[in-house]
Amino acid sequence: MPEYNLLTEKWIPVQDNQKITLRTLLCSQGKYSLALNRDDMELACLQMIICMVQVIFMPNNFNLLEAFYNNPMDGENYDKGVSHFQDWFDVLHPKYPFMQTINKKKETSLQKLFIGLPEKSSTSGSSNAHFNRVDELKEIDLGRATIALFQQATNGFSLGGRAFTKGLKGSMPITTLIYDESQNLRKTVWCNILDKKLLEQHIGNQDVENKPSWVKPIAFNKNRPEYAHKIGLLRGLFYQPAKVKLEVNEQRKATGFFKEPGLSYIEGFWRHPHTPIGWKKNENKHYYISVNEKYLWKQMLSLLYTVSDQEGYSRALVVDHYVNGIGRGKSINLSVGGYIKGKSTESLAGRKHEIYSLKSGWSEKQGEIIELVKCALKAGKLLNDSIYSIGKNLKSEYSNQGKEGSNFIKKQLQPLTKQIYFNNSESLIHETLRNLDFNKIQAYKKQFCSLAKNTFKETTQSYEHDPKLLKAIEYGRKYLNRKLNTLLVEGRRNAA
Repeated sequence: MPEYNLLTEKWIPVQDNQKITLRTLLCSQGKYSLALNRDDMELACLQMIICMVQVIFMPNNFNLLEAFYNNPMDGENYDKGVSHFQDWFDVLHPKYPFMQTINKKKETSLQKLFIGLPEKSSTSGSSNAHFNRVDELKEIDLGRATIALFQQATNGFSLGGRAFTKGLKGSMPITTLIYDESQNLRKTVWCNILDKKLLEQHIGNQDVENKPSWVKPIAFNKNRPEYAHKIGLLRGLFYQPAKVKLEVNEQRKATGFFKEPGLSYIEGFWRHPHTPIGWKKNENKHYYISVNEKYLWKQMLSLLYTVSDQEGYSRALVVDHYVNGIGRGKSINLSVGGYIKGKSTESLAGRKHEIYSLKSGWSEKQGEIIELVKCALKAGKLLNDSIYSIGKNLKSEYSNQGKEGSNFIKKQLQPLTKQIYFNNSESLIHETLRNLDFNKIQAYKKQFCSLAKNTFKETTQSYEHDPKLLKAIEYGRKYLNRKLNTLLVEGRRNAA
């Protein structure tokens, strides 16, 4: 009987076109780095490895975690650890194939498994987000197919709209993971592992249902839902809400997959350790944070910090654990990835992947970084308000004659100005954070205010030949300068 066991197979793609086993990664001194052709799949591969290590080799305390981080694992300990999980991580297991059911109903294009690839059955324009042809991918090795299977279930959206359920975290949640400063893949994995003591503080006792969903099926009956507080770590990290089965040829290559409609039902909130969460004012409800637009840095505060108020947010548990453990006093390289939702619930507008690098001391300077980011966001809002004021001025000064100009400002000039500001601010925020001097916060804030002023000039100067527009533009410019000056003065007062 053929097998493809993720605990023994060479499935992890690394540099120099190699593939290594999980054992080689954890038990050798080799300095490996992942090498996949898409940033979302690379982050998914890292997350999948982390999930496997978390459930199989979870250390009982921080001292043991630190020992695993500093030195490779002994091969005998690896073999002993995986011996209890052999059947559950075999992609071709006759009874329990990894993250699959054994039902076969409707065969689907392989490309539908890879979020963003176009596929024949789709009528949505968003499915062509990254490729132009529906036959780009006809077969793929089982390692990459399994990574895609994991990504679709964990961080994607449903496989077919309303008739198919979404994952445990809902549709398209953000993933945040730590990259070790040494760029060593083994150490990176351990940077994202929680020890048992901390895990039980946040997720609760693990003496619950912990068989994976392909061994014990999930609830597809709304009258008998599955309760989040009864979902164990292994079951939760590898939760597979879809009824799917890979189609595999004799060369052990995936050529497509089968899927079957079905909706799963869960009561409560399961805290996934790799995703930041938020909560809304006056509501006793938590939600997973997702990418709300292409300028990911606008959400950066919820990725780095925890703010406990009525409408607050909490960074992912792996970030919290790193800051208070292995990464205490160190710099941080936070890898953030997610898909951008389209106009409808299950449509895709794009994908984002960023790495935010902050020098040591960043966790003790939370107030300064929050102040800086909020200033950058406020400058963007004031810029938008100043452009809006141009249209408002035209409308009030010239009555009906100013209506056409006002519509132009609202529909064309405002979106263009926002795009230019945030495109330029993205590179500026990365550069600022990499070289952050906490004694120069006010100087950094001035840079974003200057960017707002320059953006205003760039988008309006070609319209100054029109006397009506010139008057309104001058009004908007004065408004912007006044508001930005107030913003900087308030910052100096707060600093004092």
